[in-house]
Amino acid sequence: MRIKRYEVRDMQEAYVTIRRDLGPEAMIISTRNVRQKGLLGFLLPPHLEVTAAVETAAEWTKGVPDQINWQELRQDLGEIKRALGQMREGLTNGQVLPELGRALAAQELGDELVEKLLAKLPPESLADEAMGGEVIRARLADHLLPLIGNSNGARVQVFLGPTGVGKTTTLAKLAAQASIFRHEQVGLITLDNYRIGAVAQLRTYGEIMGLPFEIAMTPAELRVALEKLQECDRILIDTAGRPPGSNDLYTETKGFLRVLPEHEAFLVLSCTARYRDLLQAVQGFAPFGYDRLIITKLDESSCPGVIVPITQAAGVPLAYLCTGQAVPEDIEAADPYRLANRIWERVAADGSSGGTA
Repeated sequence: MRIKRYEVRDMQEAYVTIRRDLGPEAMIISTRNVRQKGLLGFLLPPHLEVTAAVETAAEWTKGVPDQINWQELRQDLGEIKRALGQMREGLTNGQVLPELGRALAAQELGDELVEKLLAKLPPESLADEAMGGEVIRARLADHLLPLIGNSNGARVQVFLGPTGVGKTTTLAKLAAQASIFRHEQVGLITLDNYRIGAVAQLRTYGEIMGLPFEIAMTPAELRVALEKLQECDRILIDTAGRPPGSNDLYTETKGFLRVLPEHEAFLVLSCTARYRDLLQAVQGFAPFGYDRLIITKLDESSCPGVIVPITQAAGVPLAYLCTGQAVPEDIEAADPYRLANRIWERVAADGSSGGTA
C-alpha cells in the first residue's frame, strides 16, 4: 500500500491533488487542521493535512469482483466536487475571514461595505497577506473615489464646525499654502468672538505670515472687513465653534453668511470623534449649505474608516485631511488611494495585535 500526506486549502483541493497523484482508487484515511504561517495566520483558515493511501495493483485485484460500477462512483465524486465548490465559494465570500471582517467592521465602514470588500476574494489572496491587503485596498479606493473632490477655489472660504476640531489651525495651514506656495495675497477674518484664545491664535498666525487680519463681531463689521480686504486674492473666514443644532449658532451664523459674496464653505470635523457625534454634526450644520468636508486629527485616530460613512452621510466631497499640528505641512488633499492605505494599515495593526479598536 502506498501512503502519502498532503497539505491543502480545502477538501476540494485534496480530492483533485490526490486523484491526480495517486489515481481515482486512492482513499483518504485521515485529516487534520494545520495553522498557517504568517502575520495574518490567525485571521485565515487553517490548512488541511490530508493523508491518503492507495493499494497496489496486486493488492487491489486480490479478492475484488471483476465487475465494479465505476460510473456510479464517478457520479458520486462529481456530486462531492460540486458541493465542495459551492462551499468554497461561500467561504471565499468572507465566512472564512471572520476576524478580518470584524477588524474591518471595527473601522465603522458599515456592514454593506465590509461585505463588498470581502466578497469573492481570489483564493490565492486568502493565504497571502500582501496580496489580500492589496485587493482590499484597491476595492476600498474604488469605493472612495466618487466621495473625494478638490476645493472649488472660491475667493472667499468659510470654515464651519464644532468646538475643538481644529478649524483655526486648518485655516492657517491653507492660508500658509496659498501665501507661500501659490504667492496669493491672503486675508484672514475671525467671527469667533467667544474664545479670546482663538482670536489670538489666528492673529499670531497672521503676524507670522505677514497676512492682514480682521475681527468681525456682527454682520455689519463683516461687511467692513471684506471691504478692507478687497485687494486680497483669497479671504479665509474662521467661525465660532458651537454644538450642532444650537439655535444661537443657527441665527448668528446665518446672519454672517448672508453678508458674504459667493463663497465656499468647509465643514471641519475631527476623526477622533465617534460616528454618532460626527453624524450629528453633519446633520446639524447642513442648514448652512457646506460644500466640502475637511477631516482633522487623522494622526490621532484609531478609526480612520469612520471617514467613509460620514462623507457618504454628508453628501459632499471630502477635500482635505489633516495629519498633525504643524503649519503648513500637516494637511493634504484627500486622495482615495492614500486614505484606503491608511485604513488598511489600521486594520492590519489591529489584527496583528489582536485588537479590534
